[in-house]
Amino acid sequence: MNNNFPKGICAALIDMDGVLYDSMPFHARAWHQMMSEQGIETTPEEFFLYEGMTGAATVNLIFKRELNREASPEEVEKLYGRKADLFVSYGVKKPMPGADRMLKALERGGLKRVLVTGSAQHSLLDSLNSDYPGAFLPGMRVTALDVKNGKPNPEPYLKGAEIARVPASRSIVIENAPLGVRAGKAAGAFTIAVTTGPIPREEFEKEGADMIFSSMNEFADWLEKNLPPHPAILLDEVVERLSPATITIVTDENVERCVMPLFSLSSTVAKANKVVLPPGEDHKSLESVTRIWMALEEANATRKSLVVNIGGGLITDIGGFAAATFKRGIRAVNVPTTLLGAVDAATGGKTGINFNGLKNEIGAFHLPSDVIITARPLATLSRREILSGYAEMIKTGLIADAPLYFRLLDVEKFLADTALLEPEIKRCVEIKEEVVAQDPTEKGLRKILNFGHTAGHAFESLAIERHQPLAHGEAVAHGMLVELILSHLLKGFPSDETHRYAAEVLKPFYPSTGITCDDIPILISIMAHDKKNAVAGSPNFTLLKSPGEPIIDCLPPIKDIEAALDIYRDIMGI
Repeated sequence: MNNNFPKGICAALIDMDGVLYDSMPFHARAWHQMMSEQGIETTPEEFFLYEGMTGAATVNLIFKRELNREASPEEVEKLYGRKADLFVSYGVKKPMPGADRMLKALERGGLKRVLVTGSAQHSLLDSLNSDYPGAFLPGMRVTALDVKNGKPNPEPYLKGAEIARVPASRSIVIENAPLGVRAGKAAGAFTIAVTTGPIPREEFEKEGADMIFSSMNEFADWLEKNLPPHPAILLDEVVERLSPATITIVTDENVERCVMPLFSLSSTVAKANKVVLPPGEDHKSLESVTRIWMALEEANATRKSLVVNIGGGLITDIGGFAAATFKRGIRAVNVPTTLLGAVDAATGGKTGINFNGLKNEIGAFHLPSDVIITARPLATLSRREILSGYAEMIKTGLIADAPLYFRLLDVEKFLADTALLEPEIKRCVEIKEEVVAQDPTEKGLRKILNFGHTAGHAFESLAIERHQPLAHGEAVAHGMLVELILSHLLKGFPSDETHRYAAEVLKPFYPSTGITCDDIPILISIMAHDKKNAVAGSPNFTLLKSPGEPIIDCLPPIKDIEAALDIYRDIMGI
């Protein structure tokens, strides 16, 4: 079985009998008894095969087979009415075990839910709201009364997708009957069969079911494991747990346009006040922080209030700094929308703004109350933005997890399918959280996270000064090569691994810095002013003995830094 939830799914079209209710034995019994009263010979088991058909279609199927004619409309009404009365007389029908968990998993995944049933049995339809409160919003039902052609015709599922306002191809159908599976497949939906009745698995395979489960509990287990929670639902869960006095959302114009529609389901976003900042490093400034402070004042924020930062590293840095300093510190939640933000800026509690031309010159340590990691916003990112974050993932592997690093060397594989990145992102976040927990204010171990950044920040600052900006991750990608060269010169890092990184990662995927010999003194001067330096004028590096073996507080002589930059230029061919 393919364990990946199908991509691009926005809605679930859900059958009722045999899926939500353990009712099919009672339907089969009622059909059989009603036909016996007419002197027509049937078996209860055969009615499991007709599940999903409208009552009229079922009556006519039996009449044609046994009486060689169709039933009149009056006969259909009378006979189906009798069947319905018998069904009700058998007592209350129990919800199917596991169906409630399935519905909750679908809701947490942000999928619209539409009931699509061939039944018009009011005794069950009227019970849905009490048995499954909130599972189906008003108007999100298709019954036998709403269609001309029942299952196996695709009309019911096409109508369900229409109600959900999504193409059928972006829906999953959940069925327990072969005819229902046939209808779902004919509609073009990804169709899941759950064999809750006596019909053998082979019948569902013949109809082309995309996945088959033996019970609703088994299906619910799979959903809970494989359907990622929707970011809007995750945000609401986090905010409900924190119970803030007020909520202020900080984001930027690009995120507001491209990503915030993902949060249309969120009650938190609906009730919060919002600060939308201009994008770009030029706005990582005191003026932007002042706008956030003013919004917090206008919202009558207290120390029990909450700032929710939805955006890339720039937003989590600025919003986190505003939260750290307002009323001497209020809570913040980060929702990174870029790969770089997820694996770097959003975790660890570093916040800050740029000042006097220097990156993050003013800041504070302020751990967020929560960080919501989701891969869904990656779909809105350009290849360049993803590569910027990818560099930080490679850094994490180099400093702490050599197998992760070697997996990430297959760059093109991950770029082709960003869904593959989610477990690797979570591993990177796990590593950073472990490091930060041991050294929250960067007195020792946490310095390993700076690998690639001393040289990288110098590349980044020089590029900004020349109005040819490098993305942060691009600068770090180049900084890592410089620091791998230093690691080889001073700590014995394998030369072949240095060249492998340059050949397989840096040169094919990242833009050139184009630095010249004349730039080397400037870069070293910028490194000498890096805020991480314990001794003024002495650049402080984290270097490596091998992948996964970092060494902190390395202070190379200036001549070695110059040599590393010269070798860097030779390797890069600039």
